[in-house]
Amino acid sequence: METLLEQAIRERRLVQFQLHGLLRVAAPHVLGRLKGVTHLLSFQVRGESKSGGLPNWRRAKLAEITELILLDERFEPQSMPAQLAGWDEVLVRTP
Repeated sequence: METLLEQAIRERRLVQFQLHGLLRVAAPHVLGRLKGVTHLLSFQVRGESKSGGLPNWRRAKLAEITELILLDERFEPQSMPAQLAGWDEVLVRTP
């Protein structure tokens, strides 16, 4: 799964996945580690969410993401709010 997300981030391609039973379509921006756990930071553009309106930033533990699909649709990177920084280690981020 990490390899597919790395490809999506480098190629600026949207991904579709399930998170806690909800379908999401998002622009992946950062794959990194926080406190030893790998997370995906993405800008959700379509789909379902229990935590607020769309589009919006979402951070998810990689282990909780299922049914990941790389879409053909491309995206332009969004400016990340400062509070989304603070990674222990950045594995890959949008160019």
